Amino acid sequence: VTVTFPDGTTATVVAGTDGSWTVPNPGLNDGDEVKATATDPAGNTSPPTTEIVDAIAPAAPEIDPINGTDPITGTAEPGSTVTVTFPDGTTATVVAGTDGSWTVPNPGLEDGDEVKATATDPAGNTSPPATEIVDAIAPAVPEIDPINGTDPITGTAEPGSTVTVTFPDGTTATVVAGTDGSWTVPNPGLEDGDEVKATATDPAGNTSPPATEIVDAIAPA
Repeated sequence: VTVTFPDGTTATVVAGTDGSWTVPNPGLNDGDEVKATATDPAGNTSPPTTEIVDAIAPAAPEIDPINGTDPITGTAEPGSTVTVTFPDGTTATVVAGTDGSWTVPNPGLEDGDEVKATATDPAGNTSPPATEIVDAIAPAVPEIDPINGTDPITGTAEPGSTVTVTFPDGTTATVVAGTDGSWTVPNPGLEDGDEVKATATDPAGNTSPPATEIVDAIAPA
C-alpha cells in the first residue's frame, strides 16, 4: 500500500494477512486529502482511494436532566461514540443516532451525583467533557387555589416544573409553572364537590405526590 500525503511525500507498507495496514501520521491538518493505492505482488495497482482529514473535535455533548432511575439521554454529533462516566468510575458507551440522540441505562444514581460525557468522532477526535448533576428529589406537592365551577384553575408549584391537572372524568391539562411558580389551566366546567388533582414533574422527571382540591361551586347565602 502506498499512501500519498498532500505535500507529495509517500509512505509504503505491506497489508497484513487480514488486509489491515498502518502508516505514521506526519501531522496532517483538517481538510487535507490523503490518497492510497494497493499494488499486488504481480505489480498490478489499484485505482486510488481518498480520505479527507477530520482534525476537529466534536462539540461537547448535551446531557438531559437526570434523575435516579430513568435512562440517561442527550444529544451529540451524529455518528460519534458517546462515553458516559459515572461517579464510581464505570462507563457506558453508545453511538449517537442520525439525529444526534443517545441513551444509556441509569445504574441507580443518587441526588447530587455528577455524570460526565464525551463524544468521539469516527476519526478519533474527542470532545471536551459535558457534566450534569443528578436531581433525584421530587418536587414538593403543588398548591391548588380554591376552585369554583367556571374560573380558571390556578396554583403554585416548583418553578419550571410541569403541572398535570386531572379532572374527575380522567381528562388532564398540563402547564409549565412560571419563574415565580404560578400556573393556570382552563376550567372545563366543574360541579360542586368535584375533586381535582395536580402533580408537579421537574425537568429531571421526578414527580411530586398529588395535591387535591374540592370544587366549591355554590355561592354564599
